[in-house]
Amino acid sequence: MAKIQKSKGKKSSRPRFFKRKGFWLGSLLLCVIVGLICWIGAELYFKEFRERAATYDLERINDLEEPSLILDRNGKEIGRIFVQNRSVIPIEQVPETFIKTLIAGEDSRFMTHDGVDYIGIVRALYLNAKGNTQGASTITQQLARNAYDLKGDAVKRNEGTLKRKLVEAFLAQRIEKRYKKQEILDFYLNRIYFGSGFYGIRSASLGYFGKEPLALSTVECASLVTLIKNPNHRSPLNNPDVNKDGRNYVLGRMHEERFITAAELTELRSKPLVLNPQPLRRGTSHLYERVADAVGYALGEDALASGNFKIHTTILAEAQDAAYKKLLEVLEAAEARPDYKHPKYKDYRKSNNKPAEYLQGAVLMMDHDTGEVLAHVGGRDYAQVPYDFIEQGKRPLGTAFFPFVYAAGLSNGLTPATMLEDEPMDNRSVMIGGREGIIGEWGMEIASPTYKGKITTREALEQSKIGATVRFAGLTGLKKIVDKGITFGFPLAKAELLPRLAVGFEETSMKEAVRAMSVFPRGGLTPVAELSYLDRIENKDGRVVYRRQRSAKSQKQVIDEPVAWQIHSMMAGSLYRGSSKGVLDGLLEKPFNGAGKGGSTHDFADTWFLGYNKRVTCGVWTGFLTGSSMEIYPAAFSRDLAMPVWQSAINAATPSFGGGKMEAPSSVIQIPICSISGQRATQFCQEHYEDLSTGTIRSRSTATSDYFRKEVGNIPFCTMHSGISDGISGGSLASLPAVDASPIHPKQPVIIGEDPYHCELPSFAAVSSETGFMRRRTNVLDSLDLGNLDESIPLARPKRLVIEEDE
Repeated sequence: MAKIQKSKGKKSSRPRFFKRKGFWLGSLLLCVIVGLICWIGAELYFKEFRERAATYDLERINDLEEPSLILDRNGKEIGRIFVQNRSVIPIEQVPETFIKTLIAGEDSRFMTHDGVDYIGIVRALYLNAKGNTQGASTITQQLARNAYDLKGDAVKRNEGTLKRKLVEAFLAQRIEKRYKKQEILDFYLNRIYFGSGFYGIRSASLGYFGKEPLALSTVECASLVTLIKNPNHRSPLNNPDVNKDGRNYVLGRMHEERFITAAELTELRSKPLVLNPQPLRRGTSHLYERVADAVGYALGEDALASGNFKIHTTILAEAQDAAYKKLLEVLEAAEARPDYKHPKYKDYRKSNNKPAEYLQGAVLMMDHDTGEVLAHVGGRDYAQVPYDFIEQGKRPLGTAFFPFVYAAGLSNGLTPATMLEDEPMDNRSVMIGGREGIIGEWGMEIASPTYKGKITTREALEQSKIGATVRFAGLTGLKKIVDKGITFGFPLAKAELLPRLAVGFEETSMKEAVRAMSVFPRGGLTPVAELSYLDRIENKDGRVVYRRQRSAKSQKQVIDEPVAWQIHSMMAGSLYRGSSKGVLDGLLEKPFNGAGKGGSTHDFADTWFLGYNKRVTCGVWTGFLTGSSMEIYPAAFSRDLAMPVWQSAINAATPSFGGGKMEAPSSVIQIPICSISGQRATQFCQEHYEDLSTGTIRSRSTATSDYFRKEVGNIPFCTMHSGISDGISGGSLASLPAVDASPIHPKQPVIIGEDPYHCELPSFAAVSSETGFMRRRTNVLDSLDLGNLDESIPLARPKRLVIEEDE
């Protein structure tokens, strides 16, 4: 028994295995060996990614794209072209509130970690295992990813997310060793994307709230921070409700990090989202796109990516700004009318994913001698509708096509004095806007147009008469109008030879219309073939890397000088007394030596104004971009829509491109014409009218002066007022029209000595070398001058009348 007890005592005195020193030493050794193996394995695995992280140059961590400046022709900055819309500021200009908001929302241990948040990684793994998506990238890792395009490199290597994250982590640790926390924040906040095209804190602050970063409130800071995780979806411009939810989440994180109190959290979450977008001007306009395209063509497609160019354009900033501002004003006023029944600009929201169908407009101004573009407004709002009407659009010219119809006629024997019938016309002969009824006289752009029976070609164009113009087209020939239109540059090769051609039915582009109108001030010559937007481009060192070549290109003679001047003269008359009367009142250039023509379509869906001065030509269009014709509003005339915009643009260009008198060429002469008969005026060409102020009947001359080719044939004297007859056609000379043909001149004078019987100059001629344009004599007896008929004739006072009674 004693032995048994003794043996039991010995057995219980031995320590358990896990209490033995050998076990722990063995376990420790095993752990060391396993750890060493794992470490060696990890090192071998991570070596590639660590080495790749070491290849990135930390000196270039803050290499940001610098914008290229767009300068007008006088060196004034008119915009910037960005690949990324950014404005770099130092960290001192970022409020402390924003830093706290950023740390709470993106990286709560930013101030303590070495670039990698290991606690955050464990938390993310745990939450992801439970099915909740959670990221663990630190601010430094995000900086590394964006500064060196790690995603792009991973795609090129066909690598997954894990391998990219490893490179990102090692690179973040390198950045943390090299730079201070404040420097990392500086790099990060100037680089990160905040949605809606805004890069960097300042660009986003101005783009969403219209204020500098230092002025941001706490809720505005939270609205910006929530954008970092999903910039486009959470943009307050695109999805304000989503942004507000994200903002409130960030505010909650600020409370958890003890940056704000519970009471402040409640108050801040209750505040509404208030936006005031005033973004930095960048390459988001139709003009900037044209400039960017021109730079790409000149220097290569990737040239702008490096940035920091100075792009000297041909644009005149004053004209560009005035045209755009006035266009917006006019279109807004049109949409405010009670009879405007279409979508309005102010009601459009791009987030609705519906096409913008509100009223649009465009303006193009060019130096017609050099082809340099001075103003280019391709539409109302590039951000909503990038479609550039100047580059891509085509619409009917309407009555703005009239000058080209008349140019075709005058080039084929007709004259400004050719008489036309001004009477109502059956629409079946034109078939525009229907087949029944009388074709309207919308070209005059007045509420109640009238007919005068017979008018001259000049008056028909000046007053923009529809019926008379269609009849003029009939005299000219539709084929000749099409052929001449093609030489002007209009796309009429496939146009049907129908009378509707004469009223501008065929579609054309803004460029084609402006170039065609430029032919008239250029004496019949076309302008240079291509429009120019660039003058020169300088790199960041100031070296010129591109300069536009000003080579003399061949120019085509579309019409001869006499016809160009005749059309110019008639369009100028339209500004003084015709369909465009009133435009001169607001022009700065006085006297205005240019001309222009307004135009409206039969359905009031489009309005145009094309005009010029000595140096520039400008075109304005208003209408809709939809394929079908929509009436802007009843009686939408160019004088109310397109003409005011043209007027503002020309006024803005006047200080730099005004002046310069346009003089008649030596190939034309002025001849007095009776506006009633279209024949050479005489002193008897008078008409009676009632003086409304006195109620008396008075007479006035019907003579007017017009331009003809110098070699014009014999223009007969007016037979309607002079009473003369040559025995032809019952004594009428009306059958002898003015013909552009060289007359036969006698070699010797037929009169020797004086001319007492007025053989060389008939007594009824309207021009006298003695008295000027109109002779004062009004009696058939040429030698008798009655002078002023209103003068009193002194008579002796009559004797008193005495009536005697009969006896």
